[in-house]
Amino acid sequence: MLALTAQNLKAQSTTLTHYYVKVNGSEEAKFQLEFGKVTYDEKYSPKKVTDESITSLDHLISVIFDSMDEDNTSDKLNILIHGIWADKKIAWERMIKNLSRDTFDNKDEKQKVILSIIWDSSFDYKKGVRIARIKGDYLSSFLKELIEENDSKYKINFLCHSMGNRIFQHMINESDLIEEGEVIIDQFVSVGADIESNTFEEGEPLHGLSDIIEDITIYIHNNDRTLGMSQLLNSKERLGLSGVPDITKLPENIRTIDVSVITDHDDVTSKIGNHRYFYTSPSVRKDLGRVLWKKDFKTSKKELKHKNRLKLLPEEQNGTSKE
Repeated sequence: MLALTAQNLKAQSTTLTHYYVKVNGSEEAKFQLEFGKVTYDEKYSPKKVTDESITSLDHLISVIFDSMDEDNTSDKLNILIHGIWADKKIAWERMIKNLSRDTFDNKDEKQKVILSIIWDSSFDYKKGVRIARIKGDYLSSFLKELIEENDSKYKINFLCHSMGNRIFQHMINESDLIEEGEVIIDQFVSVGADIESNTFEEGEPLHGLSDIIEDITIYIHNNDRTLGMSQLLNSKERLGLSGVPDITKLPENIRTIDVSVITDHDDVTSKIGNHRYFYTSPSVRKDLGRVLWKKDFKTSKKELKHKNRLKLLPEEQNGTSKE
């Protein structure tokens, strides 16, 4: 009994309340939902624990806001949407461990609430794109209900990686939230986005997104080899590889952060591929935390001929100069 108690205490050693919903399947009529919480040990190693008491997406929203309403809880809800194939156990656990420790936990005493949207896909890339679109459309009503229930009480942030940006795009478009024209989301942070680079321009899917989001931050790497392959397959420039075509023509609340000179990845594979840097680079993880928590944002950055076009530098370099 004492051993079990000690184990439970270790599992609750962080100040993170982390929910998840997993959307399984490739066709909406056959989707299966799994709900639960993520527990941590003292080293932030995560474990998914299913919670059968959560019975629907609407119920999940109620549970999340019940947690947000508790005393000594941060007013930010951070929502994470991973990229294609990142639902696999080893990749998912490593991503969650690193982001939870270095990005989502800002080390104050307040409880932080996180929601992970987990989705499975196909090993065939083009089928995976289709599945991402379908799941984004499916989750659009969940997003709309979440926004309506929140009623601007709490700040909602999205952190999306790779194909997770496609899911977010379809959640937004299918919900028609852009048409409302009011700020309803605090931050959208896009990392290694596998969507078209002109997506914010007039006539494109995310034109007008800046009207409903306080700040939009796009992380790019100009040698992201995964997105390089995607660019060849799609014959269109990728947002996370090329960035936006012209930052000067976009609204003031859209910025890009180039991380191409950051090389402190945790493993050799990440150094070669340059696609998973958002959780394999300590420098990027720390910077994501600055952005999401709006703390010391200009640290270790320099401007690239425009105040909203930035480069993240290794921390030993001065980030105040301009090119």
